[in-house]
Amino acid sequence: MKGMIQLFAKKCEISERIQKFEALEPRISPNHPIRPTLLKEYKNWLAGYKGEKSLEFHLSMLPDKKYLIFHNIRLLFGKYFFQIDFLILAAAFALEIEVKNRTGEYFFEKYLNQTTLKVSGTHERIKNPVLQARLQAMKLKKWLQKHNFPEIPILHIFVNSNGKASITAERGNEQILRYICNSEGLLEKISQLANCNKNEILNTKELRRVKRLLLTGHTPENFDIISSFHLTYKDIVTGVQCPKCLFLPMDYTYGSWICPNCQCKSKTAHIKAIYDYFLLYKPSITNSELREFLHIESPTSANRILRKLDFTSTGTKKGTIYFLPRHN
Repeated sequence: MKGMIQLFAKKCEISERIQKFEALEPRISPNHPIRPTLLKEYKNWLAGYKGEKSLEFHLSMLPDKKYLIFHNIRLLFGKYFFQIDFLILAAAFALEIEVKNRTGEYFFEKYLNQTTLKVSGTHERIKNPVLQARLQAMKLKKWLQKHNFPEIPILHIFVNSNGKASITAERGNEQILRYICNSEGLLEKISQLANCNKNEILNTKELRRVKRLLLTGHTPENFDIISSFHLTYKDIVTGVQCPKCLFLPMDYTYGSWICPNCQCKSKTAHIKAIYDYFLLYKPSITNSELREFLHIESPTSANRILRKLDFTSTGTKKGTIYFLPRHN
């Protein structure tokens, strides 16, 4: 199991979506009207990442010879993609896990299957995470059928990974609690499900085949954060950010970056700015694009910066295009 997480999920590394939020946030004016929405969205995604990270600790205690575990797998179903937080695959069953990491009181209503979250005295209607898990399980079942796999039980649960959250169900709706557990109870829940599903349907060869198919079918999301928040590149504050006081932009003088606000001096502050460019604009950059983004006038200085970094490139002279290596 540990090997599976390292292969597919790289141990819940921070997603590219979160990296893009962190690249964009300091480059949006404090007075920009989209900023509150941006920060709220970033907070939600970061909480989700932390919740999944905490769940990984519990999953690491499962026997690796019995279970294959996939994290954030994204598959094409018809015209649309669906994504699964965690998928546990065994010879006898598959388990789709929907993870939430929000503080408050979850309340599952009987009628219309509505769910509300009470936080600091305010009630917010949210998507029913049990229904979300069930829908993803149904999509996965149809996806596997399309690829001619033997039919196995595809189970689903919602896992609350926040220790400060509580969960209750309306009277008459207690049955929904069978599909819910807190992260500390996940291993016990999986054990219970395994005891109820002992008929091994997939052999070793078929498990290897479904693993290959899932990994091959996985399509990482290409999240365009600029268009997602209806921004234009004119909204982006360019330049190199001071690593000490976070001022933008620093000045480039004789091979060093100097902050006009705190006089901090750095020879490497541009590296983060270039990675911000890759995250916010595109995965390639030219000498002229680098100069415009970093506020450098000299093509020679820009070329020197690019040559010192571990970038691949195509073309020659002014037509050279630099790319971020995939391992980065």
